[in-house]
Amino acid sequence: YGCVSSKKIEMPKAQAKAIEFNQRGVNAVEAGDYERALIEFKKSLSLNTSIDNQKGMAVNFLNLGRVYLLTDRFNKAGMALRRAMETGAALNDQFLISEANASLGRYYDLMGNNKEAADYLESAVSIDRKEGHHTIGNRLNMLATIYKEDNRMEEAEKIFNDALKASKDYGIEIDTADSLRGLGDISLTRGDYKRARELYENALSIDKKIGNATQIYFDLFSLGKLSIAEGNNQKAVELFLRAYSVADNRGNYRQALKTLDKLIELFSIMGDETNAKTYSFKRERLLQKVRPLEQEEGMP
Repeated sequence: YGCVSSKKIEMPKAQAKAIEFNQRGVNAVEAGDYERALIEFKKSLSLNTSIDNQKGMAVNFLNLGRVYLLTDRFNKAGMALRRAMETGAALNDQFLISEANASLGRYYDLMGNNKEAADYLESAVSIDRKEGHHTIGNRLNMLATIYKEDNRMEEAEKIFNDALKASKDYGIEIDTADSLRGLGDISLTRGDYKRARELYENALSIDKKIGNATQIYFDLFSLGKLSIAEGNNQKAVELFLRAYSVADNRGNYRQALKTLDKLIELFSIMGDETNAKTYSFKRERLLQKVRPLEQEEGMP
């Protein structure tokens, strides 16, 4: 689930410059510099709008929406992604429509509306199957995650396995790791801790190999949950501290807060009131950063 890049070919200078700005934004996202990414994507959008480059604008709206999701600016994310969908539909560009469906699926998932999320993701899967898009593994993983959240484990397991096969067939390592982690979650739910650890560690190995920090966070967090289930709270603390460091250094406040909650809970259970207070203070400071973002409104 990354941002959308594009190739530079012979074209008007403004369009070429817009592509350059968009690529800078993609690079900034990969580096975890989300505020820089927003600046570059907005520059690209401005240029594309000035020459009525509808496809370029759709790509920009997609990328802005995804970064707004990463930084918990949900109102802006929803508006940007709907603009991407409208523009892609007007162009009848099936790839852009699939991308917008998948991103809106993620948006509704984060908003807690699993039914709406599943509808959008099923639309993305349908398009990818018909068009033969290599992104199908990504869409299937997202859909399986929705089913898992709804406790539809057998359906989720089947879809994760379908996603794993598709991702391996296309050689998409990031989606392969996602499938492995999802299957690990199902094994954890069933109490098969040995299998869960094997799947989580395989996912972590792949994500470290490709240097995907966002997914490394999820792998470490999952291993932390597994350690709690195994009764090893000290190991869980070590893993959650590593996960927190990854999220904090990438500026992903939602993930950082989620991990701090786990750490505070564990320190309290272990009777370590000093660390419980220390991390509660960190949580409060982080909330002070998050609250202004939650209040943001309007278009990019």
